[in-house]
Amino acid sequence: MKARLLKKLLNDTEYSLSNHREYIAVGSTLCHNLISVNKETLQVKYALDTFREGRRAIKHKELEFIWDKLHELIENGQIHDIINGKDEIENPLPVFTVNDGKLFESVTDKYGWPNTDDNGICMYDNTHFPTKEQAVEYGIREYEAAEEIMLRRLAELESDLHKAKKDIEKYRDYIHHLQQLLEN
Repeated sequence: MKARLLKKLLNDTEYSLSNHREYIAVGSTLCHNLISVNKETLQVKYALDTFREGRRAIKHKELEFIWDKLHELIENGQIHDIINGKDEIENPLPVFTVNDGKLFESVTDKYGWPNTDDNGICMYDNTHFPTKEQAVEYGIREYEAAEEIMLRRLAELESDLHKAKKDIEKYRDYIHHLQQLLEN
């Protein structure tokens, strides 16, 4: 996603811009997707639109401008280039992240949140790093923590399964006992 180009087209908005699997988002520190555009349907949504009023639900001038500009970009087809493109960064800095057990490298012009890499992915201080080693070390710690959680959950499930099997045996004994009473 060309987040930097979109930011310029949105009058250098202070809102953060980010690329996600199914949508692109314009957001804030409290809500990353105040306004989002579905990549497939190009439907624009406002996160605080409780009653599905569309633009009428927006009570902020800058967000109204952003809403209107996104619709303009959709109508003129420019949104496709923004969604499918990559930012061209003049003085690229390497940035590394681990996702699904894989190391990814991209570039950025400035480290830290709320900046994005050249793919429009929002860079958080605990997910994107200036070196491979930092990213891999973080990834290892995260997956070790996830493994520990899953091992605890597995132990809970095994305990629940053991209890359920004992309960089934108990109920079968009750059934057998009551059936014998009918036979006598």
